[in-house]
Amino acid sequence: MNSIGAWGAAMVAGAIYVIHPQEIHAEGFTGADFAIWETTAQDSFIQTSITMAGVVFSHVAPEKSACVDNWYLVDGQKAARNAHIRRTIAQYDGYHPSGTILAILLEACGPLN
Repeated sequence: MNSIGAWGAAMVAGAIYVIHPQEIHAEGFTGADFAIWETTAQDSFIQTSITMAGVVFSHVAPEKSACVDNWYLVDGQKAARNAHIRRTIAQYDGYHPSGTILAILLEACGPLN
């Protein structure tokens, strides 16, 4: 694994956690908890998480940052991407939503190593 691998993943995860209300920092916060939020709150969480991932990627893997932006925003895909992310979080509802979002981004744009 190169220098971006573990360190970059830790930076992305840390950045995602830093910008959300204390409730989601609590141990045990899962996709099941996320699922009961209003759609607008879910969309805000998703957009903020993706924005922060893009910011971190811009420092550790600039090509990933561009990929994230293109995947999420280009051609008016934001609503469709949010729906896909909500479905995936629901499918893996035992996991923290931020981890699921990061996995989706890495699937879309490739690994950090």
